[in-house]
Amino acid sequence: MNRKLLTLIILAVCGTGLYFWWYSDAKVITRSTEKLIGCFEQEAGNSRLGGVVATSTFRDLLDDKITLKIERKDIPYASEFSSNINKAELVQIHSGLTQSAAVITITDKKITVIDINADQASVNLTFQISTEKLPENINFSVNCDLTYKKTEEGWRVSSVLVK
Repeated sequence: MNRKLLTLIILAVCGTGLYFWWYSDAKVITRSTEKLIGCFEQEAGNSRLGGVVATSTFRDLLDDKITLKIERKDIPYASEFSSNINKAELVQIHSGLTQSAAVITITDKKITVIDINADQASVNLTFQISTEKLPENINFSVNCDLTYKKTEEGWRVSSVLVK
């Protein structure tokens, strides 16, 4: 076999492997979780258009029948949320947050895909969030369990449990 043909075969095999790895459910869910958490980061002087784009991205990552449960009492405003909050309300809350003058920094992100079935996946997400210029500055470590549901549009967050 000549060297050019062998090189092309090796490149095709490596390229195919890379393609299937990049588009595997675990990688897609990990990237989706990174996008989700990125929707909350906000620098000083962010434009309103940036907030609209972040909220649009946030909305697209959520399932229509999402549930939210916050078990912690030390997070400001957490007591105002109930598990019956719907997608539209979550998107509205996100929009209000991005329209505020707050600087929101998220650090120490750790995403762990726990389990993937045919149409559901479990993910643990931990991060440190700090804000400036809200009614009060906050600095919290957050631990979330996310459940993803596979829909026609792709993987969407269907459940969030903040512990």
